[in-house]
Amino acid sequence: MRPNLTLRRLMAVLAIIVFVAAACGSSDDTASDDDDSGTDTDTTRTDDAGPADSAGGDDDADGAATADDEGEEATVAPMVDPEPTIGFDGETISLGYLTDQSGGLKILGLPLAVGSQVYWDWVNAELGGVGGQYQVELVLGDTKDDSAVAVQEYQRLKGDVALFAEILSTPPTQAVLQFLKADGVIGVPGSLAGLWAGELNLLPAGAAYDYEMINIADWFVNQSGLGSIDTVACVVYVDDLYGQSTLKGLEYAADELGFTLVEAQTIARLDTDFSATVAALEGAGCEVVYAITVPTEQNGLLAEALSQGFEPIWLGALPAYLNLFAASAPDRYINFYVTLDSPSLDDRSVSGMADFLDRFATYGDGEPNTFHLSGYLQQIAIHALLDLAVSKGDLSRAGLLAAAADLGLVEFDGLADDYVYGEPENRVPASGSRIFKFNRTARPNFVVEVGQINSDLNAGYSLF
Repeated sequence: MRPNLTLRRLMAVLAIIVFVAAACGSSDDTASDDDDSGTDTDTTRTDDAGPADSAGGDDDADGAATADDEGEEATVAPMVDPEPTIGFDGETISLGYLTDQSGGLKILGLPLAVGSQVYWDWVNAELGGVGGQYQVELVLGDTKDDSAVAVQEYQRLKGDVALFAEILSTPPTQAVLQFLKADGVIGVPGSLAGLWAGELNLLPAGAAYDYEMINIADWFVNQSGLGSIDTVACVVYVDDLYGQSTLKGLEYAADELGFTLVEAQTIARLDTDFSATVAALEGAGCEVVYAITVPTEQNGLLAEALSQGFEPIWLGALPAYLNLFAASAPDRYINFYVTLDSPSLDDRSVSGMADFLDRFATYGDGEPNTFHLSGYLQQIAIHALLDLAVSKGDLSRAGLLAAAADLGLVEFDGLADDYVYGEPENRVPASGSRIFKFNRTARPNFVVEVGQINSDLNAGYSLF
C-alpha cells in the first residue's frame, strides 16, 4: 500500500523546493490511454523530443545542463559517454513501440504512434537528440490489441531496443509486464490503470483511470449543477482489467460521496450489439451513466441509446471518447462528458499545448486529436529518463532502471499534471482531471472544458 498521498505531496513539494534552490534552471516540455486513433504511418524512425524537468539526479556529479543563448531547452551532457548496449549503438537509441496497428484499436494505435514520432522528430532535429547528441528511433510492433500477440512482438523486438516507449491498452500491458520485470526493461503503458503506479518497470503519465472516475463523480455531484447524490446512477464497463480496476475508483467515489450505482452492465471489446445493454440501463431508470469503455464500443452504445430514445447524461473515462466518431455522428454525443488530462487542443495559452501544436504542424500531418497528444506527452517522461541515464553515462538496462529509481519530478508543461517518479513507494502520481463536454462546433476535438478538479477523495484512495 502506498503512503498517504497528502503527506507524499508535501514531501514532493519540499523536494522540489530543495531542487530549485540547488540548481536554478528549468526545462520545458512534456502525456491513457487505452486507445488511440489517427492515420496510417510507416514503421518509423523517431527523431524528436524535448527534455522534461526531472529531480533526483545531481547535475554537478552526473552531468551538466546546457542551453543555447536563445533560451532553448536544456540538454544534459554526459560526464562519460555511454557504452554501446542493447538498443544503443553508440549513436542512436532505439525504442520499441507496441501498439495496435491493424486490429480493433488501430483507431487509437495509429495516432499514438504519430504523436510519439512528432515528439522524437522534434528532439532529433532541434535538440540534436537525447543529451544533445544521441538520435532516437522508434521500432514498431503490431499488437492487434491481443495480449498473446503483444508478448510475441515484445519478444521479437526486445533484443533490439533499449526500452518500450509504448505498450497500448491495459490487457497487453498486463501480459507484457512479467517479461519486462524478468528482463529488467522499462515500458510506458498506453493505459492509465492505477496499478501501474506500483511498478518500477512502468512509467505511466497522466491521472490514473481510478482518479478520473473519482474526479468526474465528485464534479458531477458537487460542482456541475447537473445532478446530486440522488440522481439515479449506473455504470457500463469493459469486462477486463481496464474496466474492473477503473470501476474500483468509481465504487470508492460512490461510497464516499453517498450515492448508489443501481445498475452495472458489462461489455466486451469488439462487441457490436448493445440493444440488451441499453435496454437494461433504461429499464433501471438510469439518469447518469458512467462509461468505462473504449471509443468504438462507446460510439455503438450511444447509437443504440439514440435509437431507443434513451437520453441520460454520459460521463466517460478518457478512452471512451474519440473526436472522429463525435464529428461524424454529433447527435449521439449531445449529453456526453469526458475526463481528460490535457487542455483543449486549441488552447495556446498553455505553453505545452502551443509547443505541441507548432511541432505537430511541422512534423505531423493533418489535424491533431487527443491520441496524437497522448502519444506525444507520454514521451516526455521517457526523454527525462534517457537524459538522466545519459548524464550518468549508462544506457544499459540496469542503468535505465537505476535512472528510473532516481527520476523524481517530471513536469509536463500543462499537458498533464506533473508526476513524481522513482521507487514506487516514493511516487506521487498525477491525479487532476479536466472535464469536457461535447460541442459540435469546437474543432478539432469537438469538446469544451467545463471544469477542473483534483478531488480531495483521491488522497484516501490507494492505487496499488
